[in-house]
Amino acid sequence: MYVDKELLLDNELDIGSGLTSQVSTNTIDLGVAKNIAAGRPMSLVVVVDEKFVGGTSVMFTIVTDTEETLSTPTHHAQTIAILTADLTLGREPIVLPIGEIDSDRERYLGVYYTIDGTFSAGKVTAFISLDPQSNWGS
Repeated sequence: MYVDKELLLDNELDIGSGLTSQVSTNTIDLGVAKNIAAGRPMSLVVVVDEKFVGGTSVMFTIVTDTEETLSTPTHHAQTIAILTADLTLGREPIVLPIGEIDSDRERYLGVYYTIDGTFSAGKVTAFISLDPQSNWGS
């Protein structure tokens, strides 16, 4: 599978290091990449890189903001709270359709992790994809 570096929001983010809810390490500057999908629907894809231990759940939310730090994010789409027992290595990727990324949204796009509890292990990679199903074959 190929992941565009410019669409990579987190690479093996260590949620198991006691993080509380937070925003992605990287953002996508929609001021530069205005026509990022050329009218095609997009999705957030989250891959579990290390089994989660402890904690209760994590919810993944697509956000935009006027600031690159995503300090006051606007929430657009989110998953349900995904329980620790379901955040296992080798599980199907979590795919959250976000539709078109319109130029009328705020300038920076990222992901917000709502973390419930304290995890002692667990890593994720998150990125934007145009066609997530074609990336995950048998």
